Amino acid sequence: MTPRLYLPCALQAGLELPLDRELAHYVQRVLRLRSGDALQVFDGAGARHAARLAGGARGQCLVQVGEALAATAESPLKLSLAQCISTGEKMDWTIEKAVELGAAEIVPLQSARSVVRLDEARARRRAQHWERLLVAACMQCGRDLLPVLQPIRLLDDWLDALPPAPPDDPPGHTLRIVLAPGAARSLGGLELSAVTAITVLVGPESGLSEDELARACAVGFLPVSLGPRILRTETAGLVALAALQARAGDLR
Repeated sequence: MTPRLYLPCALQAGLELPLDRELAHYVQRVLRLRSGDALQVFDGAGARHAARLAGGARGQCLVQVGEALAATAESPLKLSLAQCISTGEKMDWTIEKAVELGAAEIVPLQSARSVVRLDEARARRRAQHWERLLVAACMQCGRDLLPVLQPIRLLDDWLDALPPAPPDDPPGHTLRIVLAPGAARSLGGLELSAVTAITVLVGPESGLSEDELARACAVGFLPVSLGPRILRTETAGLVALAALQARAGDLR
């Protein structure tokens, strides 16, 4: 697979762009690329170009941008993962795999039962870390459009800020689901033939409180289960994304 680099600027054939120290270290020391080696660059907004690595004055590392390439198509199903923050590296793993599974948006949330509590400074550092993970995941999996990473929000505030549940016109175009073990409705039983956008809400390690679940249902979320087994929070949302992509997205 041709190595890919994220360059957040207007890409055009013929440009020669310098790499910053971190990216230069990555291509030279991690990927072991040398001047003249082929790679691809993408801008995160959907553009992809062929490119070559080149050397510059004083050891500068440059990329020579070549012809535009066909961008990777995004899933026809717009998936938003609203994930209550999990502990340690679990949230990192969830974000990375959600990008690989085609999520268009990731919303990190703090709920009443969340173990992780972030003050403003820690929240800012964590968000910056997740942005880097998101970029790295796009570089690895071949996506040219960066998913949107929303700011960390309190679950109640996020629910309050959601627009009203959309009317069924046309019927069933958008859907909101909340994962709830033991729910009468299963994800596999949902009618998805006309759905184009789905928001998946996932609780923390100990689950959503009864009040939070009720508030989610009040703004149009349907409680659904993933079957008879109870999955960990870092697994449940990813299983839901994969199942939805297989039924109504780009894995059909």
